[in-house]
Amino acid sequence: MRSYPIFVGRRFFSAGSSGSGANKPLVSFIALLAISGLVLGVALMIIVLSVMNGFDKEMRTRVLGVVPHIQLFTPGGVSDWSALAEKLVQAPQVSEVRPFSRLDGMLNFRGSTQAVQLLGTTGEGLGEGYTVGEASAAYSNLNDYEILLPLPLVEKLGVKIDDSITLIIPGQVTEGRQALPRVRVFQLAGIYQTHTTVDSRVALVNLQTASALSGLEGRVGGLRIKVDDVFNARQIAYQLLRQLPENFRFTDWLQTHGNLYQAIQMSRKLVGLLVFLVIAIAVFNIVSMLVMTVVEKRGDIAVLKTLGATNAAVLTIFLVQGAMIGVAGTALGVFLGVLGSYFVVDMVTVVEGLIGRQFLSIDIYPIDYIPSDLRSSDVILVAIVALALNFFAALYPAWRAARLQPARILRYE
Repeated sequence: MRSYPIFVGRRFFSAGSSGSGANKPLVSFIALLAISGLVLGVALMIIVLSVMNGFDKEMRTRVLGVVPHIQLFTPGGVSDWSALAEKLVQAPQVSEVRPFSRLDGMLNFRGSTQAVQLLGTTGEGLGEGYTVGEASAAYSNLNDYEILLPLPLVEKLGVKIDDSITLIIPGQVTEGRQALPRVRVFQLAGIYQTHTTVDSRVALVNLQTASALSGLEGRVGGLRIKVDDVFNARQIAYQLLRQLPENFRFTDWLQTHGNLYQAIQMSRKLVGLLVFLVIAIAVFNIVSMLVMTVVEKRGDIAVLKTLGATNAAVLTIFLVQGAMIGVAGTALGVFLGVLGSYFVVDMVTVVEGLIGRQFLSIDIYPIDYIPSDLRSSDVILVAIVALALNFFAALYPAWRAARLQPARILRYE
């Protein structure tokens, strides 16, 4: 008999508002609304966190995979870069050192023009980039008259593989006089795509071509460095500067893309807070539902008290009912949230195809697709928070039920 409060609480949960009474339709509607709100709140919280985690992961891996963590340079270019690279790669936390030369220019193809940044380096060019399109050439095989362009830039220019493209390089100001612009013709050898901001304007040529067009005369513009701990890049850069002559300077990814990373973190917190408020509103609905359930079942409560039920037993009955509502709503919300996190990328792709419009553009966002990274820690945290809020929401209605006086209730029954 000691377990009867749990049994009655389970019956109240399973029966809902099945009894007769004028308040039955209203209580049933509020019960459905409260549980639905909790389910949707938990599911949305998990999906939103997975998407924001996806942005964070893609920023760390894909974006920072094609963006150098540190760039070392000096006025006039670096002459003996190979010896310097061998020295720097021995430093702690430095994983890769590559030379680079870059310059700004304008691409022209049949009257269409686009601003472009010409980049020349070694190895595979952009670490996480990959080529698409027919007869795409690898970066390491480019000759002096070939160029690789990103897919968005190719689509804007309307150029195809093996077409000739004109590069216009602005003339430099020397002794107060503007030099004439230089013109160079390249052949499109391949198309690459990284789905990051790099795709908006970076064109790849070989290192020797970029250095020659920059007027470096056999030197390179600087060194691109990748480190093991990207969030310690600035401290590592200062340590590397101590090993170099005084005229060396550096830029790091925090200067070029740090604002994007901070924006992602801030958006994650704000969106998480907004969805948390959705769960809180659903919990307030649960409070309303349980209060009305207490009002509807006050006759049953009076009978139970007449039969010897204590205030603690009545309190337990409604806490059990509230807990079962929370467990059921949270469990269903977690299931829908996990399911939605796995398929949100595909769903967004389908919607984009139906409306013929891409939600994210690399002209504004760091990547051009919706990522998702479901983490078990987030799912557990959301479930715990939802259950805790639901438990505290059930305290007040249960306390009100325990304080009901059976004599006053039965007098009017």
